[in-house]
This record gives sequence, C-alpha cells and structure tokens, in this order.
Amino acid sequence: MANKLFSDFEPISKETWKEKVITDLKGADFDRKLVWKTENGMQIQPYFNPEDRPEANTSLENLKNILPSSEKEGMNWLSLQQVVGATNEEANKNALFLLERGVEGLIFNVGNIKDFDLEVALKGISIEMVSIGFENVAHPRTLVKDYVGYLHIHGVSLDKARGFVNFDPISAWSTTGKLDEEGFQRLARLISYTSEMPEFKVLCINSLPFVNSGANHIQELAFSLNVLVEYISQLQELGVEPTDVLSNVMFQAAVAGDYFHEIAKFRALRLLTIEVAHLYDKNFDPKSINIVGNSSLWSKSLYDPNVNMLRNTTEAMSAVLGGVNAINIEAHNASYEKPTTQSQRVALNISHIMREEAYLGKVADPAAGSFYLDSLTEMLLDTGLKLFQTIEAEDGYMTNFKHGNIQSLIGKTRDQKEKLISQRRSVYVGTNRYPNQQEEVNPDSILVAHDQVADVELLHPQRATLQFEQLRLRTEKYVKDGGSRPKVFNALFGNLAMRKARSTFAMDFFGTAGFVSNEKFFNSAEEAVQGAIDSDGDVIVICSSDPEYAEHVEQFAKTFKSSPVKNKKLILAGHPGEKEADYLAAGIDGFVHVKTNAIQTLQQFQNDLEIV
Repeated sequence: MANKLFSDFEPISKETWKEKVITDLKGADFDRKLVWKTENGMQIQPYFNPEDRPEANTSLENLKNILPSSEKEGMNWLSLQQVVGATNEEANKNALFLLERGVEGLIFNVGNIKDFDLEVALKGISIEMVSIGFENVAHPRTLVKDYVGYLHIHGVSLDKARGFVNFDPISAWSTTGKLDEEGFQRLARLISYTSEMPEFKVLCINSLPFVNSGANHIQELAFSLNVLVEYISQLQELGVEPTDVLSNVMFQAAVAGDYFHEIAKFRALRLLTIEVAHLYDKNFDPKSINIVGNSSLWSKSLYDPNVNMLRNTTEAMSAVLGGVNAINIEAHNASYEKPTTQSQRVALNISHIMREEAYLGKVADPAAGSFYLDSLTEMLLDTGLKLFQTIEAEDGYMTNFKHGNIQSLIGKTRDQKEKLISQRRSVYVGTNRYPNQQEEVNPDSILVAHDQVADVELLHPQRATLQFEQLRLRTEKYVKDGGSRPKVFNALFGNLAMRKARSTFAMDFFGTAGFVSNEKFFNSAEEAVQGAIDSDGDVIVICSSDPEYAEHVEQFAKTFKSSPVKNKKLILAGHPGEKEADYLAAGIDGFVHVKTNAIQTLQQFQNDLEIV
C-alpha cells in the first residue's frame, strides 16, 4: 500500500526544489539566506536528498558492522564516571555510590588522591564487572605494576581486566610545555608490561586539549590522527611494532555542543583511524578501535550552570549516535567546583535514560540512512584527511607544534568563535544571553589564565564563556567590595513593538555584565529625555524605532547633555546606519545592537564607571 501511495507522486529533483525556493525568496540570495557556513569552513545546504550522494560510500555503508554492539540488540556503550574524593576512603565511598547507581566504568584521578592506595580505593569493587580507568598519573609504570599485583592477589585474570591509564605525554606537553623526556620509553615499557591485558589500554590520545582550546571538528580529527602517527613513529624507534601500538590505543575524544557535527565527527574518526591503521597493518581489525566520548570544558558555563545538564544530554546523545564505545559525562558543575553526589547521579542518569527509556541502543547504527549525516561525515572525512596529510607532509605533529603551526590554526578558529560569542550570535543561555540577575557566583570559581613558561606556545583549555564570566565577576567583585551596582535606565517612546524589543535587547545586553536595568515608557521624546535626566541610571538607553530616532535623537542628546546631569552615558539601542556620525556629534556615547562586540563595549562601560 505504501509503495503504491508513493508511486502516485512524481519524484522531484533537487534542482526543481531549489528553483521553487528561489522563486519564494523573491529575489533574495539563496546562498546568503539558506546556506550555512560552518566554523569548519564547510557550506551546509538547507536540504539533502539522494542526489547529494550519487556514489555509495562503502565505508559508511559498512559502518554499522564495526560499531560497538551487543549480540542481541544494537549499539552498546559503557557508562563511565569520574570518582570524586581527596582520600582513598572518600574515593572508595564515592565509587561504591556510583556502582549502586549503575555505572559501568570508574575513573580515578590519582593525582588528586593523597598517597593513592589500590587496596583501599578499590575495596568492595568486583574488577571483572567494571572498567577501571586511571588519570593524572605521575608514575604510570609503577601504578600499572601495582595494579597487576593487585589483580594477582585478588585472583583476577589479566585478560579480564578492562580499563585504561590515561597517559598521553604529547597532550601534556601541548598544554603545559613540559615534555616528559622518558615519556615514549615509559609507553614502550607499559605496552610490553600489559601484553597479557588486551582490554586494558595504556596509550590514550586526547582530543580534549584541542577542543577545549577552541579547535573545530576538522582540526580535532586531523590533529588526533597526527598524534597517533607521532606515537607510532616514536615507539617504532624504541622497538615497538605499530600493531602493538594500535592495539593499545584509546581515543579520549571531546564532545561539544554542535549536535549533528558531533555525530558525524565520531563516525569520521572511526573511519579515518581505520585508514591510518591499514597503512601499518593490513590485517587491522576495525572493531578494535576504542573511542570514549568525554564532556568538553569548552561547551560549559559558570553562570546558570543547570543549563549544563541540557548540554550534557545533547552531547551524550551525539556521542552515542556517533558510535562511541563509552561515554564519560561529567557532572554539570564539575568545571568549577567539586561535584556533589546529586550532580554525579544526574550526569549518570543521562546514559540510563538514553538506554532504558529512549532505546538508543536498540538499533545497530541509528544515524545510517540520513543523507545529511552521511554527507556531513563525508565532508569531515575529506577535509580532515587533507589537514592530516598537510601536517604529516610538514614532518608531523611535534614539529608543527614546535613551529607554532598547530596553535596558529586553533587560535584562528578560537578567535572566530569568540567573536561570534562576543557578538552574542553564538548563544550561551544564562551567560551571554538571558542572564539570571539574581544569581550569585563565588569569584574563586573563575578559571584563571595559564602562566606557564615554556619554549613553545601552549594550548589553553577554557570555557567558551570565559570572557563573559570575567566581565560579570568584575562587576560582582566591585559590588562586594562596597561599590554600587551599575544601573541602566531604558527610556521608551514611540512605536510599541520596536521600543519594547529594543528595551528587552538592552536589558539582556547589560545584564550579562551584572548591570541592573529598569524601563519606563513615555508619551513623547520630550518626556523621555526629562525622565532620563531625573532617573538614577548610570547608563541611559534610548529605545524607539528608526524613523523616530531620525526625528528625535539628535535633540534628545543635545537636551540631555546640556542638563546638569554629569557622568551618565547616553546609549542608543539599535544600529544607527548612516546617521551614526550625526548622533555621535549630538552627544550619543555609543550604540548597542546585534553586531556590537559585547565584551569590548561592556569592558569600556566598566572602565568609564570605574568598576575595577
């Protein structure tokens, strides 16, 4: 019946569809209106159909056969969680708490635990039933040696031990400038020492420093693979075969907020890894690739942190749909304080809901068959491979990093991202848009700039919202130290829709820096200027329509500036267009509109109001 129904309709080509859309646009430019130019430099069309993939991609079609899956159902992933605790006893208590709530993998931050003791930290944990990860390890070989001893003592077969040591000296060098001179030798010994532990990985390739420093998806893919090749090359010189390196690799990949791009990125990472691996081992098993999707720092915010729960949810979904082997969803408050058991539970429940209620694990490859996702994956494959090859042609990752090429590429991307954030075109709810004026934040929660002294420029992981956070905390500190909170008075007159829209925009704009606003409507521009003069606002914002601006703003500004009121800033809400010079000459101090760089503008207001 369905086939007959669809056969009654003639197929429509993409060209026909586009012609109809262009007609409906009534002369507007199709590319400018509907084609999305991404941060990756790709152009995303508004509509995808089979014509976008005229030739079937065998790798994509076979993807479902190499994704992690269970025997009876579809996709399968482990739910990991970082253990919280400053002592062995605290860590063990928290680990047991997480196990009771269904965690399938525990990650111990060894560097944060005083005198880490495996016997105490792992007490009551059935090692055969759970994946155990260790990170921030100062002496990985000693830890692994102790762990192997622990397994022998407790009668656990080495081939049953699952987990990893997050040891990545290249990543550490990229963010701290400290290159472990014996790092590659340590890795060689670790690989040899864990030869009987096939499910325990000792080489992690971390993409988090790239993503958290502002890299795009193409850079993340390419640089991760460049690091993989760097390890293979360095370890080959120490007598370690590429096959042994590949069998010990675990990708610790970041998950950011661009939902569909993240799905495509994980699919592309798996396929590109296969391509690289086959250069060294023709018999490489694609199913041996192990990818963990980790919450990114970049996508989180300090203000209105409950929004991070939503970000965690979409990120976890994109990682699972992209085919990761495991997800590590950090608590929504983990970027600025010690997570609570409640925030850990919320983060862990995201995985449970996806599995038990959303049934994301019931299908082998849920993303398969989407023309958009397939096309996006192919774009990332092509562009990621080209950048990877460019870096390799210039002597690989470490040489390029020493010369600053990696940092330069990431820096340009970060600058573009921060520009969109500062213009509030890239929205972070609660931070650069829709701030909660009643929210109080501990100033000590802010991330500080890195001051490491190194021979190379470093990558600086941070929250994308860092500049807005610093901006608002500057005001909060000023108020806490006894200063008066800056007041904004919106003087509204004229067209109802425009005056209200611009007043709302201005209140939102200044609120991101901790300024408090109030508004009042006046029947005329003359009443509005008198209301502005009589108000206690430090900043006065004129809110009306463009035609009324043209008629009244210059006189408004002259009257206001000639009044006894001093040290008040007079701002126009909206783009001044050709009248900018006239308005400035009349006494307008500035403009706020959608193209305004909020960071620079609000910093200037803080300076003018002596908020230090």
